[in-house]
Order: sequence, then structure tokens, then C-alpha cells
Amino acid sequence: MITEDAKKKVALFLKEFYTQANVGVGGGSTNPSATALDVPLLSSMIVTENTASDEATIDFKATLSGASVTGQTLREFGIFGELPQDDQFDEMRLEGVQISGTAATDGTEATVETIMLGRVNFDGVSSLSASDEIEFVYTVEVE
Repeated sequence: MITEDAKKKVALFLKEFYTQANVGVGGGSTNPSATALDVPLLSSMIVTENTASDEATIDFKATLSGASVTGQTLREFGIFGELPQDDQFDEMRLEGVQISGTAATDGTEATVETIMLGRVNFDGVSSLSASDEIEFVYTVEVE
């Protein structure tokens, strides 16, 4: 059993930490050991709009312009968070997780660990025109 207060805190952490998304063209089955999309498509993550539909349920929404995926067939979607290189996060580091460089708040180069919350594969979506938009919503309920 997890207490009601703890559910709220975990949901809030998920809402605040996982703020990015990506799409891909890979459509293989999901694997709980996966750390990335099968075949990521975008070189830069999409910023998500996260809302709480109740105190323990978070909706992660990402809107993608058709212009950024012209000619591609989308088959997977994932939600990600970045764990900065910081002593207070050392115990959260995972071995073998994707590491990428990013600018730190002070302008220096910092190392971040990209952590995937979840990935969904689906039947291919294609033929998006440059003026089209596609919206993905990924819902997580803490129980």
C-alpha cells in the first residue's frame, strides 16, 4: 500500500521531472528495460505540457508539427526526463542509461542522464502535411 500523501508526491515528481517527449519510426514491442525509443526521429526533444487530471493522475501532452516529420511514418512515442550531473542526484543514476551534453545554468557544459518514463508503440501514422499537427497524450496514474 502507498499512502494518499505519497501518491500525490510521486505524481508531482513525475509531472515536474518528465517534461520532454520524442517520436520514432520503430514499432517493436515495449520492454521495461528499454532506455530509449527503438528508432528516435527528432534530434531535439519536444517539451511536454503536463497537467494533473486529479492528485494522482498526470497527463503528458506533446504536440508535433507535421513539418518536422514530413515523409515519416510514426510508430512510437516516449516521455523523458533529464537528470543533471549533480551530487544530490548521484543515488538516482542508472548504469547504462543514455548520457548527453547540455548547457548548465551557469553556461558551462554539464552532463545529463536522459531517463525514459515510458514508451508506447502504435500502428503507423503517416502522410502528415507540413501544416498538420499531431497531439500525443500519455497518462500515468500513481496507485
